[in-house]
Amino acid sequence: MCGKGDKMRTGTLVLCVILLGLNLWQLRQLSDLREALQSAETNLQMETRRLDERVQAVQRAAGDADKLVQDWEFQSLEVDPASRCLRAKVFLQLKEWQEDTQVRLTVVQGSETREAVMSGEAGQYTGTAEIPVNSQALRLLANVSAGGFQKEEDLFAWDSASMLLPVQCSSWGYGGPEYVWNADKTGVLTVTGCDANLTGFEGKNVPQLSGQVFRLRRNEEIAAEKTAMFGETIDQYTCGELSAEVRLGDQILLTFFCRDEFGLGYEFFLDGWIVREKGVVDSVPNWTRSPRLTWS
Repeated sequence: MCGKGDKMRTGTLVLCVILLGLNLWQLRQLSDLREALQSAETNLQMETRRLDERVQAVQRAAGDADKLVQDWEFQSLEVDPASRCLRAKVFLQLKEWQEDTQVRLTVVQGSETREAVMSGEAGQYTGTAEIPVNSQALRLLANVSAGGFQKEEDLFAWDSASMLLPVQCSSWGYGGPEYVWNADKTGVLTVTGCDANLTGFEGKNVPQLSGQVFRLRRNEEIAAEKTAMFGETIDQYTCGELSAEVRLGDQILLTFFCRDEFGLGYEFFLDGWIVREKGVVDSVPNWTRSPRLTWS
């Protein structure tokens, strides 16, 4: 009886080993299948991206092939105090033209449009566009006509005309702010080592400037200002310590102001804070990087 029982246990053990091996083999097969599916999914995603890129390239090529304007260049010229507009010269090259081809520039700002006729020959045209210096959401278009044919093409769009002005603030820096809080809920906010680096439109030279100062504005009003001195380069301006008395809840803005040779004043917003209790200040949210423009 023992021999028979041993044989049954041995047979059962062998069967268990076989089933275990089968399970391990199945798990291995499932793992291999999962890896194959993941690899196939990755390859499919890569091929889909490549196909999308090819489709976009074809669409761009088709769009470019349909365009009449082959190339164009925008050059900021000067600010006109009389019209309070930026006068900008535009150069344009057409792919195709004929003797009676005419080109007009159109500047669109909201519902307002300004047009300028371009002159030239052999497919090359120049014209001067007038852009209000305080414009927002600008579009520049070219209208090409010849015989009974007419086509309008978008050239470019800008969020703000400030991007085109002859004076730009490329970078700035300061130390602080330090805030001394008093028991009567008043205090003094101080910044040190202020600097501002200016540049012209598209890296050109900055025009002649006057009235350069750093300011602290408290709730929009000027609370302190100090004349800016030249820094390490002719287009860098600095000042030392700048302090203003503050109360809880005040909004303080650090700005740099200058005026160009055309009489247009630029006040660049460098940073800002809201005064809290016990020496704490919070950054002002959502303040604009566009300069505040004023006329002399």
